Amino acid sequence: MSDVTDSRIAAATEYIAARFSDFKSPGLAAGIVHGDELIWSSGFGVADLKIGKAPDEWTVSRIASITKTFTGTAILQLRDEGLLNLDDPVTKYIPEFSEVRETEGNVKDVTLRRLMTHYSGLSTETALMSWGAEEFPQLNEILNALPDTEIVIPADSRWKYCNLAFGLMGEVIARVSGVEYVEYVNRNVIEPLGLESTAFDREDLPAEQLFTGYDAVVSEDPSRSELRVADYLHLNGIAAAGQLHSNVADLGKWLSFQFREDGGERQGSQILSGRTLAEMHQPQYVSPDWMSGQALVWRVERIDGRVYHGHGGAIHGFGSNICFNIPSRTGVVLLANAWPTSQVYEMGTEVMELLLTGDLPSPSTHMLHGLADPGVDVPPIETTPKHLEPYTGLFVAAPGIPTYVEFRDGDLWMTAPDGGFALHAPARLARTDEPNSFIHRGGGYGLGERAVFASNHTNFTLGGWLYRRLD
Repeated sequence: MSDVTDSRIAAATEYIAARFSDFKSPGLAAGIVHGDELIWSSGFGVADLKIGKAPDEWTVSRIASITKTFTGTAILQLRDEGLLNLDDPVTKYIPEFSEVRETEGNVKDVTLRRLMTHYSGLSTETALMSWGAEEFPQLNEILNALPDTEIVIPADSRWKYCNLAFGLMGEVIARVSGVEYVEYVNRNVIEPLGLESTAFDREDLPAEQLFTGYDAVVSEDPSRSELRVADYLHLNGIAAAGQLHSNVADLGKWLSFQFREDGGERQGSQILSGRTLAEMHQPQYVSPDWMSGQALVWRVERIDGRVYHGHGGAIHGFGSNICFNIPSRTGVVLLANAWPTSQVYEMGTEVMELLLTGDLPSPSTHMLHGLADPGVDVPPIETTPKHLEPYTGLFVAAPGIPTYVEFRDGDLWMTAPDGGFALHAPARLARTDEPNSFIHRGGGYGLGERAVFASNHTNFTLGGWLYRRLD
């Protein structure tokens, strides 16, 4: 493995600065980790548009789905203590889960391992409306809604991203350990690693260190979107899927911990034994072309023999990504204060390739956050039949996710505007026998779920998301 030289660090940091100029984000905090050290960090733009101060390694951001890597670590700790088994069905720990609807798949096949790897087939979100609502549901509400929650594809059949899975695993942690999820992670993960600015609630952090998050106000021309201060919503019942706040300094320590596969047994800051840490990094599933895969929580990507682990996150006002290569003990942290910022997902492996080879990668899928599905080819647009015209147009889901609904190859399709954030697109919307109801046949986020249009066609729901027509 090539050394991380000073010239390569310089090239990588110059690239980060140049890429930031393309961002639709007011600010970016970035860092490079080598071994146990944060060898470089910097901030670009501003942490708050009103104050104008640049972010730095101490500026705290919401890290959204990177929280899942902390939750998965807690699950493995409890497994090592003999308190659970990854191949146990979820019903062993949450009996209420037996009431989930088996639309395409079986409850008994939904195991902890499949929840950790997004191969359970479970719907991405709770049956309750979450994203775009005034508040996220509490855990008891999510559990009460399980009879309306669906397994939409068979387990192991396809990778399907699932926030609900990690909300449920947070409850497994609480029930098995006898300690509330947040308290458990604080006590057994965050504190032993000395992550002083990592917290579930922003009230526990100094206000002067906080990034201000911004969402896009999407217009009919999505490329000219404006920004507004994002609403701050606690994730409540799915906190284990994305509630954490952190900064470059702490996430640098989190990456350094990932390099301790030779660290021996669990004790002190070695919060997982080296053997278990290596197991967590081991791919459980790989793509047909063997270029990407899914480990226990971590996404995995391979470029010319170099393997990168990572995870990204997106939440109201924030985009984040961490990426690392274990043999070289090198990683990168990227924290932006805007949603959506798709560039932040792409940059992880780009910066890592510059650090390890001195060159940018050839065009790749950048699957570390896993929202897009590179296997979906979008057919050409066609003239829309009269009876389907009311369904077509530009729709937007809070907090600023645009999608076009268009007629292509005999069906309606969801497509993302150029440069947009592809949360549910591209995807075919397959017709059903029910009026105004279509099945999402596309990427790994909404796959298998129903897109249901209002009778006046002014909006449609998809999972826990509400897309409104942009007039």
